[in-house]
Amino acid sequence: MTKPSALALAALCAATAHAATLDQATITRVINSVEVIPADRSPEPASIGEVVRGGTDVRTGGGSRAQLTFPDQTLARLGANTLFSFERGTRRLDLENGSILLQVPKDAGGATIRSAPVTAAITGTTVMMEHSPGNPGSVKLIVLEGTVRLSLTGRLGESVLVGPGQMLAVAANARSLPDPVTVDVKRILKTSKLLKAGDLESMGLIMETVDDQQRMIAEGELNEGGPLLPDSFAQNPALQAANVANSIINRRDTVPQPTPKPAAPAPPPPPPAPVKQGGGTLTEQP
Repeated sequence: MTKPSALALAALCAATAHAATLDQATITRVINSVEVIPADRSPEPASIGEVVRGGTDVRTGGGSRAQLTFPDQTLARLGANTLFSFERGTRRLDLENGSILLQVPKDAGGATIRSAPVTAAITGTTVMMEHSPGNPGSVKLIVLEGTVRLSLTGRLGESVLVGPGQMLAVAANARSLPDPVTVDVKRILKTSKLLKAGDLESMGLIMETVDDQQRMIAEGELNEGGPLLPDSFAQNPALQAANVANSIINRRDTVPQPTPKPAAPAPPPPPPAPVKQGGGTLTEQP
């Protein structure tokens, strides 16, 4: 597992410090039931063109979706049954539960998205994240293009880089992070409603990830296959092993197998029994 270098963390902090903060966003898409929940006020139906300030929650109902666009063109698409907010004066986003597609432009200075038990540091990347709270809860992160540093909350130094076309699934009670696995981005593009909701500025970069994976499949480095993702892309919040395994393009085994030991030679057959005949001994013929 890779550990964050001091230089890399300093660069991320510097980029975030000099970027414009995420103080407000405009609701640019509403599908079915979407509410805004200002601090200390009752929920109100969301409307297209409405400006949401930091500290205000946005909540979607079942079968519902929303899209928020920030002034720096950072884009957040919310899936069904999602509760999302951002902190004014920072570039920190919070996913309390549900699913989100987040696109951060390359020159926007990065952002972080927090969803217990992890925080993802993003510097010009397109990702999908889902938080399924409960006991046990889980978080899944899929990187469509770019690279993300995912850190485990409360475990200093416990972090891992997740690259394009990779997924990391973390149980809520995890004390360490697993290695990322490879997922089929081409199939995700065909199945996820969050990606079907309109063109993304980063779509060209996402297609580069698809092309790289297809080349690796053609060259035998990856086996074709991967997840069939609905609107909410966790089939089971308990992170059952079978569910995670079904989301993987398995890398072909390139580790040389040990040469099997030669079998021990068979013992020679026993000598034939002698046959007495006419006072002599004749060997029995086969």
